[in-house]
Amino acid sequence: MKRFLKPIFKFFLYLFSIAFVVGIVALAIYLGSIYVSIKGDFNKIVNVKMLPLPTKVYSADGKLIAKFGLQNRIPVKLSQVSPWMRYAILAAEDARFYEHGAIDIVGIMRALMVDVIKGKIVQGGSTITQQLVKNIYLTPSRTIRRKLKEIILAYRLERELSKNKILELYLNTVYFGEGAWGIEAAARTYFDTHASNLTIAQSALLAGLVAAPSYYNPYKHPKRARQRTIYVLKRMYENHFITLKQFQEAMNANIYLKKPSRNLFGLIIAPYFTDYVRTWLIDHFGEEVVYKSGLKVYTTLDTRLQRYAFIAVKSGILSIKKKYDGLQAALIAMDPKTGYIRALIGGFDYSKSQFNRALQAERQPGSSFKPIIYLTALTEGYLPDDTIADRPIVFRFDGKEWRPQNYERVFHGTVTLMYALVHSVNVATINLLNAVGIGNVIRMAHQLGIEEKIPHNLSIALGSLSVKPIEMVRAYAAFDNYGLLPKPIFITKIVNKYGKVIYTAKPQLKRVFDTIDGFILTGMLRNVILYGTGRAARVIKRPLAGKTGTTNNYRDAWFIGYSPSLVCGVWVGYDNNRMIFKGATGARAALPIWIKFMSLALDDKPVETFPIPQGVTSEILQMLNKKPENPVDLQNTQPTIQQLYENTINE
Repeated sequence: MKRFLKPIFKFFLYLFSIAFVVGIVALAIYLGSIYVSIKGDFNKIVNVKMLPLPTKVYSADGKLIAKFGLQNRIPVKLSQVSPWMRYAILAAEDARFYEHGAIDIVGIMRALMVDVIKGKIVQGGSTITQQLVKNIYLTPSRTIRRKLKEIILAYRLERELSKNKILELYLNTVYFGEGAWGIEAAARTYFDTHASNLTIAQSALLAGLVAAPSYYNPYKHPKRARQRTIYVLKRMYENHFITLKQFQEAMNANIYLKKPSRNLFGLIIAPYFTDYVRTWLIDHFGEEVVYKSGLKVYTTLDTRLQRYAFIAVKSGILSIKKKYDGLQAALIAMDPKTGYIRALIGGFDYSKSQFNRALQAERQPGSSFKPIIYLTALTEGYLPDDTIADRPIVFRFDGKEWRPQNYERVFHGTVTLMYALVHSVNVATINLLNAVGIGNVIRMAHQLGIEEKIPHNLSIALGSLSVKPIEMVRAYAAFDNYGLLPKPIFITKIVNKYGKVIYTAKPQLKRVFDTIDGFILTGMLRNVILYGTGRAARVIKRPLAGKTGTTNNYRDAWFIGYSPSLVCGVWVGYDNNRMIFKGATGARAALPIWIKFMSLALDDKPVETFPIPQGVTSEILQMLNKKPENPVDLQNTQPTIQQLYENTINE
């Protein structure tokens, strides 16, 4: 029997030996493949620039206005970190860091004993080197392969990097809560200071957050944060990082926190503006680049003007909103010479509605569209003193009749073009549109940057088409420039994390009508403010031009106007197109907001006058500088019958 079993035993022993050798070889190959595969991971860990960095957005006056990214991080050298912060993080996480290797066996045993005595997990045994590796692997995976990678990486880091370098990398990658990754971001987030200036007490608080940032959050859980800070201070004293006197002083120190940011990674200021910038960046570069590659984006926004825009819209809408909840507004301010968007409000409250009415809403412009008709007439050879009929008229089409009338329900007989535009005379404007040709006006509107389809009928004289506020502001910028149409610009330059400029935008101006025609139109629009529907703006006491707009049943209120160096458009209305309030003309609902903004925006600026271009005759100047008289024809002043189509009433 023994003879029979012996060869069988040898055979199985032989098989086991082969299997063992094969297993060892396979394990070696497997470990070797892991070692080779971590080359990129090692480079990622040792190079802070390879870590995810948020995109930072700056205003034209150099202020940080937004951050877009998954991690808010500002890399710093270890020499730029307060020594107290270094001691605090060591005391809290790995006091023997400079004494052990990649894994601290003594620390693991000590932590295990404490945990057994306390009956719960109190201390961890992971070294700072191990934690650094885990901080880079931002996945919850618990596979054996990942664990082996972490161990190999930890040993490789200890072999190839100095302890100071490992600590520096750790401090730049650890999460401190409130969106702050790394010690510099944490110092700025919690204390509005730099990592180099952190005190003992501040350092202890931050070091205490690492274990559980949400649980020890000082804003939400101040008592827990205080207890954790005391624990870290005690550890600092026990490990001889601070003296007894320093410990006592830190225990009694008052720690003042910076007011928390409501939206650290998103929209800090000018939310509608920066939201547009974010969308544009993603469309052109992709989410991966925008959220992780540390771009610096320089915009056209003027934070001073943006603040004034916010004040103007809030105060203007609140004066109405006591009775009319849900009322919205849009405001756009543009430098006409460059096309730079200096301020933008896309709604009353971004937190409640992110729809950007300034750039996306398509609304009827009412009489704010009329200057385009008068501009077309000027290009056809008309002059401000030329006359047009303003008498009862009936238009017949599709078997129906249209009997337009003026806002005041009064006809003037015959009026000059100047008078008709200054006082927003509807019927005279319709007759002018009919005279110059609907097609010509539509072409002019498209040349001025209005992209929406415009109906080929006379009702466009009253603003029955749909436009976006940004398009109307752009068109008025061309009026201000005497025929040069600017391209709206939000971003002037983008720089990558290596300092290379990867995008620039320079002003683009395109001539769309003659200089003298632009000067004449501006002169006519100046009289709108001096004598017409925009006369409330005379309070600003400087040369200004503009036009009101009101649509059917008071659903939209507009005022778009300009100084020689700044164009501003204001729209007010409800998203569901209901009436703002009875009598909510552009002069009553939108103009007060415009006046508030322009008063603040121009307050500290020298008074500018609209330049007179070469070729303007004294005859034209005389036409523009005289007050438009009321040429009422007494035979045609009686109110007409009610019009058949309510949607033709406009101011």
